[in-house]
Amino acid sequence: MQLKTNLKYTTALVAAALSMSVIPAANAASVTIENAGFESSFSGWSDTDPSAISSDERSGAKAAKITGSGGKFEQEVAIEANTDYVLTAYIEGYGKIGASVDGTNYTQSGGGDEYEQVSVAFNSGSATSITIFGNYDSKEGRFDDFALESVGTSEPVDPIEPTDPEEPVDPAVCSDNVALVISSASDDGTNDGHGPENTIDKDTSDESRWSSNGIGKTITYDLGSQVAVKELAIQWYKGSSRSSYFDIHTSTNNSDWTSVFTGGISSGADSSYEAIDVTDTEARYVRVTGAGNSAGSSWNSIIETKILGCNDGSTIEPEVPTEPTDPEEPVEPPTIDPGTAVYPSDLMSNYDQWKITYPDGVEDKTLFEETNEYFYVNEDANGIVFRVPIRSSNGSTPNSDYIRSELRERTADGKSDIYWTTTGTHVAYSKQAITHLPIVKDHLVATQIHGNKDDGIDDAMVLRLEGNHLFLSFNGGKLRSDVTVNDNYTLGTVHEVIFEVVNDKHYVYYSEDGNLNAAYTAGNADQYLVKDDSSNYVMDLNYDQSYFKIGNYTQSNPDKEGEETDNPDNYGEVVVYDFWVDHQ
Repeated sequence: MQLKTNLKYTTALVAAALSMSVIPAANAASVTIENAGFESSFSGWSDTDPSAISSDERSGAKAAKITGSGGKFEQEVAIEANTDYVLTAYIEGYGKIGASVDGTNYTQSGGGDEYEQVSVAFNSGSATSITIFGNYDSKEGRFDDFALESVGTSEPVDPIEPTDPEEPVDPAVCSDNVALVISSASDDGTNDGHGPENTIDKDTSDESRWSSNGIGKTITYDLGSQVAVKELAIQWYKGSSRSSYFDIHTSTNNSDWTSVFTGGISSGADSSYEAIDVTDTEARYVRVTGAGNSAGSSWNSIIETKILGCNDGSTIEPEVPTEPTDPEEPVEPPTIDPGTAVYPSDLMSNYDQWKITYPDGVEDKTLFEETNEYFYVNEDANGIVFRVPIRSSNGSTPNSDYIRSELRERTADGKSDIYWTTTGTHVAYSKQAITHLPIVKDHLVATQIHGNKDDGIDDAMVLRLEGNHLFLSFNGGKLRSDVTVNDNYTLGTVHEVIFEVVNDKHYVYYSEDGNLNAAYTAGNADQYLVKDDSSNYVMDLNYDQSYFKIGNYTQSNPDKEGEETDNPDNYGEVVVYDFWVDHQ
């Protein structure tokens, strides 16, 4: 038994990527990239907000900057077929670069406090043009000095050959591996919203994956009939930055299992498929059992799986069955991978763009490495806790009777408060969980649009929880009646919400399945719209002096809580895992 990569040229390409500066000119040829250093803004590139041009450059006078989820830029370039290439760029902060080759993405994340070179190696196969790109990777990043070099011509050696329908394979005598048909994939139902079917949908993007938290979690593949299983090829999530630990078993009846590979450890250096040579068995079912990963967490995540062996030559791939949504069955809320943050600013794409007001009435405009009892990183190091204890010493902000630990947006450079009108497009996204409510008046606002108070438009639109009733409120019912979002919200449920204002019309998207941000970015989030009867928007109103607020605006105070004031268990709390704003 042997763990190996499925492309023989991978090692050579990685070596080339690490030694770009010493490739002899005779063996390397540069591919023309228009405006590779962004000196002409995004000329030659197609960019998607939140992106911008920065003066914090590595060379020249400019660089590209991406500040939030969905931000990216890309460019199509002409290349030679069947050629090995290395794409490089320099990244400061956090970022990901990559090449899209015939529908397969080759990517690498990187960056640091200063510009660091990041490299991606790939073979062009039959492609004569590819798309190179840079995109968001957890925090703000700057990109400069892209380069694409050919490092030799070779035919990629891939053991995953498609079945030839004209030449059926005899399982008893076959020697070459072919890709077997996988009719379905399943797990025990405890995934984070990234289901097992994602691993057989031929989508190799990070969002299309299976993720389940816990040692011993399994994903099972049904091959439809008993065949000879000889090898697996797995594309691991974060395969180039961490190793995944696993075992593999096979079965003829989905009950009695045979171990065919134990103690597996992926390379931790490959974002493409890695092949696993298993003990040959006759089986219908193949099961991968996860044992966590080298990042120190118990998460098991697979992007795509192929199973190789011998079959009867059939090439009819049945569609992956999609389970209908049962309206009576609650959606399992997603869980969030543990992180490494120390300060809330570590989880903010641009901490300069926000200021915070604390429950004692103090306002803080400097959030870099700021932390206190009202604003801190949770135990899993992946979320910002906004905590508002109800105390007799509380103070409130002007024009408000209630207390908060809440961010207020500012200009991107942090020099002044931002105000916008409802003309144009304005979007705020938050992935969050409301985790605690005050004892007596159990009301709390998480995410809001603030408007012009002089015109009677104060809390123009807010996401508000009262008990377990989660709803949209429009300046306390003065602008229009409430709109229910979830009439049975459970404290701690992770959810995503998007407030979108497009030329006065207010749209709200809400999801508890973990897929809203990706769907909205891809332009297909209509299923998550909160509708008011037949209308897709919930309010049509023009006003100015607007801005977004993220966090926790607890709708109570010592007067409301009475003798429960100063009770250490009397507080409002929201945990925010990700958020961004965009204005166009």
